[in-house]
Amino acid sequence: SVPIPRYNSYFRFFEIFRPTSGRSMVRLQSQLVSTAALALLLGPTSFANAWSLPSTSSQSSTSTSRRTWLQTQAVTAALLTNRSPALAAGPPSPAELERLRKGHARVQYLLDHWDDETQVCGKIIMSDAERRQVVRTEGSGSAGCEKTPLNVQSFLGYKSTEDPLYRVDKLMVRAAPLVDPDDFENYLEVVEKYKDKADNSAMMAYTSSWGEANPNGGKEVIDEYLERTKLDVKDTEMYLRKILG
Repeated sequence: SVPIPRYNSYFRFFEIFRPTSGRSMVRLQSQLVSTAALALLLGPTSFANAWSLPSTSSQSSTSTSRRTWLQTQAVTAALLTNRSPALAAGPPSPAELERLRKGHARVQYLLDHWDDETQVCGKIIMSDAERRQVVRTEGSGSAGCEKTPLNVQSFLGYKSTEDPLYRVDKLMVRAAPLVDPDDFENYLEVVEKYKDKADNSAMMAYTSSWGEANPNGGKEVIDEYLERTKLDVKDTEMYLRKILG
């Protein structure tokens, strides 16, 4: 079993890593997962020897030793609190990681077929007079078409638990131990940015869907917010591509 450090070490961990605007819960959870993997790799004996912060002569080795010490404190905090689902689940399997590739392919398809996926044409029943009115005010290409912004949420995993991107940020957190240690900080930043952009894409799509119903709204409001949605989806795809490497 892994020995429990002194309580002052436990509180020191939370003083350094407590969630703030600079260190989100995503990053904290990722660190817990990564250090748990470290504990399994080192084994109980070697891992126990890392509980005390060793003194070194060079600045470089001091930095490395401090990082190792903080990592071991993170594992202890996780063991004491026992509140991290990602920690309990462990690193994802190859089959689980395949969700990232499938999800990215779906987002790319959405961007490549944006107009087809965000509007429905030819299914709106209109009289000849209504159809002529639409052509005069919106152009011939808009006759019988209706925007469907909420379809964007379906491609980003916000509609179905069966979608490969459903809560995929949790999968990304669990994958943190698989990342090169030198790229660890950059990886966490990309995960956070992906989550922000994906959430914003879903929110903008919802806002667009109500563009005509709100006061001072109209089809042009739907189009405006749908265009903003597309920009966020492009950023979402970019960060997802970076995570895939």
